[in-house]
Amino acid sequence: MKKLFTTTSVLLIALLFLTTTKAQEYIDLDNVKLASNNKGMSNKTLLLLLSGPTDNWHSDQAWWILGQNYLSQTYPTIGLERAGQGFSEIIEKPSYTDFSKRLSQYIKQQKQPLIIVAFASSNLSVQIMLQDSKVAKKVKGIVFIDPDVLTEHSIKHYTGESEGYRKNWQQLEDYIKAGKYQQRINEKIDAERKHLTKIINGELQQFMDWNLYARFENLRRKPEYQINKFKEVTAYKVDLKIAMDSPVPVNIPVVILDSDFETGYLETIKNEQVKVSIIQWRDEGKAQFFNMASKNPCGAYWPIDSQEHLVTFTHPHLIQRAVERIENCN
Repeated sequence: MKKLFTTTSVLLIALLFLTTTKAQEYIDLDNVKLASNNKGMSNKTLLLLLSGPTDNWHSDQAWWILGQNYLSQTYPTIGLERAGQGFSEIIEKPSYTDFSKRLSQYIKQQKQPLIIVAFASSNLSVQIMLQDSKVAKKVKGIVFIDPDVLTEHSIKHYTGESEGYRKNWQQLEDYIKAGKYQQRINEKIDAERKHLTKIINGELQQFMDWNLYARFENLRRKPEYQINKFKEVTAYKVDLKIAMDSPVPVNIPVVILDSDFETGYLETIKNEQVKVSIIQWRDEGKAQFFNMASKNPCGAYWPIDSQEHLVTFTHPHLIQRAVERIENCN
């Protein structure tokens, strides 16, 4: 009898199943529906994947598409979006602090400990949340990918732009509503896609779902989405200050993946004062991350020899190794 499927065709079908866009799922946390994306069916520790912003303040789960597909080969994973980000419900006052409360509720519902993998500024919500001892007991470990640096200088560096949005909020909102920002945001979104096509190497292309990414692009282009995105940014300074006073409990191991994306900015900036600020921010980060990771014997500080910030697209294997370190050490 002739075989219906070759080995290659079976692999292609499996890959198609892995990356096919599903209908959006939601989790109700404190009467707000947060968008979630579940992948993977193993009996290993659940990975909770959180996203933070890049240069254009987009902070949705699009940044986890490739990384989640990669990790879900081995681990059960769930990507969870903050209120007002991605496909989550819009609220009046979105912030990392608000999300920390909803995360606390979610983690308390879990029967088994989980590992948190947090990209960029999402470390703020995680650190604030872990001040609740009942939540901390449910967290087996944390992988931080380019987390925010929590020093006085770095907070000042971060919030120069965000405080401008806060102080001039009405003008910004009116500007977006009038359609004056539309061409610029379209250019930014197109540039983001072009950048991704350059940084995803051949072996990792199979884990990228461009159809799902296009859904996020369409969402990002909407003026009302831009308004809600920036609304969260106006709370950024307060979130940073709270997180600075919220250290990760020392009994929770932290593995930090630290790219050298800050150095990449130096090549494009002519203002020497800004360059000095970036260098201080970068160096303070290295010191702070090493110190944080060193507090637990299962922690680790892993600098990445790359100026690419989107580690979830370029180094998913390192993210998995960081998770494995926590798994094998406990």
